[in-house]
Amino acid sequence: MKSKSFFGIFVAMAIVPLVLAYLVLKMGWYTPAATNKGEFLQKEVVVEIKTETPMWSIVYQPQPQQCDSFCEEQLYGLNQTYLALGKLQKRVNAWVLTDSLPLNNYPATKAYSANNTDLSGGYIYVIDPMGKVILRYQGSADRDNTIKTSKDILSDLKKLLNYARMG
Repeated sequence: MKSKSFFGIFVAMAIVPLVLAYLVLKMGWYTPAATNKGEFLQKEVVVEIKTETPMWSIVYQPQPQQCDSFCEEQLYGLNQTYLALGKLQKRVNAWVLTDSLPLNNYPATKAYSANNTDLSGGYIYVIDPMGKVILRYQGSADRDNTIKTSKDILSDLKKLLNYARMG
């Protein structure tokens, strides 16, 4: 009788954790951890930026022919994010997808004559060396939110560069 009760306790100790784990997953009590601060794109978007060597890119696409205060804040954030990369700048480019805006006040950014209809105007994007858009960050007309977004981009970009084998 003693061996049967031992076997029953042994089986219960093996099955109870499995049942509890199943319930936690099915009932939605577990939220998986994510360390990225940007939003992953749901569909694949490719931006063709021709450079000598494949590099990571931070990209902003403003509205054509106009740059209001919202646009100016995004350009400021893009410029500051690139400058904050420090020694990692040699692996990243900061692009503004326009050929009509003067970028004299933002020396770290470069203009690239391209317009991608798959990119929304109010976001800053992170693009991998193969040209695939990976993350996007919501823009803001408020300086404090722009600084927070720049810190988020910097955090995610440093993680990506740390694990990247290319670019």
